[in-house]
Amino acid sequence: MNRRLQDIRDLGHQRYAIMNERVAETKKFNEMQEARQMEKDIEFLSKPIDHLQGDALILAQMRRQKIREKYRL
Repeated sequence: MNRRLQDIRDLGHQRYAIMNERVAETKKFNEMQEARQMEKDIEFLSKPIDHLQGDALILAQMRRQKIREKYRL
């Protein structure tokens, strides 16, 4: 009986360790995604929009505004 309880406890510790690893991996993945998105946003801000007209210009201006608000620029 004691051995069975020990096995259950060990299994719980293993699951906890695996869960912590997955949380760390997910956090790292999310940080990488945020960094990629920031790069794309900065690239978009650096592109000229003078050639756009009508709805395309309005959408570009709105996206720029959202990016500026997001990064408090």
